[in-house]
Amino acid sequence: MFVIPEIFLAICAVIILFITPFLKKNSYLTISYLSLFVVLLSQFLILKDIFYSEIIFNGFFIVDSFGSFLKSLILIGAGLIFYFYLTVNNPKSLKRPEFAIILLISIVGMLLMISSNDLLSLFMSMELQSLSLYILVSFSRDDFTSSEAGVKYFIIGSLSTCIFLFGTSLVYGLVGSTSFNEISVFMSDLYSTPTMLIVGLIFILVSLSLKISAAPFHMWTPDVYQGAPSIITTLLSTLPKIAAFGVLIRLLVYPFGEIIVDWGKILIILSISSMLIGSLGALRQTDLKRLMAYSTINHIGFILMGLIPGSEDGITSICIYLIFYVTMNLGIFLFILNMQRDQVSVTSIKDLSGLYRSQPLTAGCISIILFSMAGIPPMAGFIGKLIILNIVIDNNLFFLAVIAVLTSVIAAFYYIRLIKSIFFDDPLEELDTIGNDHSKYMLCGFAFFNLTVVFYPQFFLNLCASVTLSLFAVK
Repeated sequence: MFVIPEIFLAICAVIILFITPFLKKNSYLTISYLSLFVVLLSQFLILKDIFYSEIIFNGFFIVDSFGSFLKSLILIGAGLIFYFYLTVNNPKSLKRPEFAIILLISIVGMLLMISSNDLLSLFMSMELQSLSLYILVSFSRDDFTSSEAGVKYFIIGSLSTCIFLFGTSLVYGLVGSTSFNEISVFMSDLYSTPTMLIVGLIFILVSLSLKISAAPFHMWTPDVYQGAPSIITTLLSTLPKIAAFGVLIRLLVYPFGEIIVDWGKILIILSISSMLIGSLGALRQTDLKRLMAYSTINHIGFILMGLIPGSEDGITSICIYLIFYVTMNLGIFLFILNMQRDQVSVTSIKDLSGLYRSQPLTAGCISIILFSMAGIPPMAGFIGKLIILNIVIDNNLFFLAVIAVLTSVIAAFYYIRLIKSIFFDDPLEELDTIGNDHSKYMLCGFAFFNLTVVFYPQFFLNLCASVTLSLFAVK
């Protein structure tokens, strides 16, 4: 029997909410373990029907292999974030049961975003995700920077919502429907595209660009990444990006696939500006979380290149890159979560100085992941970038490939600068040794994955190519 994972997850979140008041000592631990168990069950429900395909709820949502793949990736990431939360020494302000419940609700929103087959259902899903994230960013009530980050994120998010609704109203005014299927039929019958339809799509793209931190709509990213609690920054840098790219791909390839020439030009501008700002903006950063914010912007620009051709190969390359991107980011942020001195979290780049002398294994793992993020062969990051560059060159976008390579060289400078600090700089004050073995094993696992992908890249190519087929079968 087919069971919709989103409904199961939502019902479980409500049940957990009801039982929370009856739990007394360390209730946050019990709720977090329950939430992790629910995430694992949801993962099973998705994998059980990963090749199931159907349009449900009167056309508002679609279930297919492409969506199931991205949902599975989100749930894997969510499970790891819950695991980080349970094993890392978090600030006291985060040790509340509401944290896990709100995180579950935000995951429900992300899963619904990926399955949305209508602009209205997409809007409701985005708001469910966003409202949860606003709360999580400002979750540390005693920390002024967390509250400030929450306000900034809320204001930018509200602006994004308004822009999305305005673009949706323009599309609805011309098409007479918000359904992706109806929009697709309308587009296929046109001889020339109405200007207002393109304007409406531009507004929608601007809204989604704010969600994925694509430049020049990245202004919130460094401040929010730095101000939010580190476990929330880990979440922001990974899972919402997967959901937003799922939406972008489904929206552009299916209903608006007929005007690829128009939205392709917009994506080129977004991609180039993201790669330039992401690589250049990170050069002067002194805080590791702010540097990771600019790193995210740079990676987003790279991923957007794969979407520009609108081809099956391009979407496959994006799926592969997202897998590698998530593992790299989770590895780096796991280390940031454990960066402490006298049991107080620190995030300054200079705190990495001489890490190799006190923690050689940790330093080695972090260096492997940083090399991967820089795109140094034969790491996973290099393979991901190489696949996307091949797609770009095959579609004769040579100028884009040249810019991508140049910005990658610039980005490699600040990644290698971190490695140089870890191995060759004199330590100012030593960081606390990572106390829990769980984090050490996980860090080694992320490093091993990034180092060994070169031996089995065909597995990811075949996997992502097979799930992408369902997306293009709809056309």
